[in-house]
Amino acid sequence: MTPQMPLPHHPPARRLLRATTILFAVALLHLLAGIWSARQTGRAADPSASEAITVSLEPAPPPSPKPVPKASPKPPPKPHPKPPAPRPPPAPPAAPAAPAAEAPPLITGGQGNWQTAAGNGDEGGNAPADVVAPPMPASEPAPAPHPPAHAADAPPSVTLKYNVQGLRDGQKVYGSSKIAWRNQDGRYRIDGNASVLFFTLLQFSSDGVLDDSGVSPTLYSEKRFRKTATDTRFEHERNTITFSASDNRYPRPGDAQDRASFIWQLATIGRGNPAAFFTGADFTMLVAGVRDAEPWRIIVSGEDEIDADGGAISAWHLVRMPQPGSYDQKIDIWLAPGRQWYPLKIRYTEDNGDYLEMSISSLTPA
Repeated sequence: MTPQMPLPHHPPARRLLRATTILFAVALLHLLAGIWSARQTGRAADPSASEAITVSLEPAPPPSPKPVPKASPKPPPKPHPKPPAPRPPPAPPAAPAAPAAEAPPLITGGQGNWQTAAGNGDEGGNAPADVVAPPMPASEPAPAPHPPAHAADAPPSVTLKYNVQGLRDGQKVYGSSKIAWRNQDGRYRIDGNASVLFFTLLQFSSDGVLDDSGVSPTLYSEKRFRKTATDTRFEHERNTITFSASDNRYPRPGDAQDRASFIWQLATIGRGNPAAFFTGADFTMLVAGVRDAEPWRIIVSGEDEIDADGGAISAWHLVRMPQPGSYDQKIDIWLAPGRQWYPLKIRYTEDNGDYLEMSISSLTPA
């Protein structure tokens, strides 16, 4: 058996002090443990407490400009109510249509009842001072040509030669004449001359078209002995007639003629409408000379027998009488229906009795 150690012997007061000290130490340890535990808990909840914080200071950016507020559009003004429209007055009764304005006369002065300028139609006549055709206004359209009054059938091409005899200043004169008529491709041309002894007294030409009205000239040229050549123009687009020998200007009707073409226009009418020719029938057309134009009235005098080709041929005798007071020529024309309505005889008579007569000597188709 193992021997036992003997226990020490303490008195009771010392045992009480020791127990009190132990209790105080235990309580102090518990208090320190609680404080330490609370500190550890606060550090865990705020980790930044143990870390260094670095702050960088930068200049503040300039303030961005405030957007300018857009002006709100003004509401459109409210339209004022319009006063009620007054009731239209009752329409006046329709006035009767005014009659169409007549073309003004182209001359002034006493010239009878003609409404176009009158003149002698040749190069040498002393035109009155007041014979001035008014200019055609540029802003107004030219008058339209008149519609054809007769059917048109122009004669075929031909060359006509004539024997000429006449009376001038009481003396007999003799000579020759030639007229060439050409009808081709809707156009025509006339070339003519008259000679006495060794002198050509007259040269003339007419050029133009053949249309529904018949012979429609565009240019007439004339050259008399010891005179300047002249031109008369028929402007179809403007429907006017103008002259190189004067400032006169006339409206151009569709059947206007010159002093050479009018004979062939009569022949064209006769071929197209023979019934238009009878004793007493008359034709009126505007005929232009070298200085002016005037309406010519041509009357059918009757049928005559004339000598041609060694025999008698029936021909219509037409007479152009000048207006009273005019110094223009009287013209006699004989158209032969049996010879394509060609002019087989022509006679010009002056107011003093002088005359020039052309009688056919040969007829050659061309």
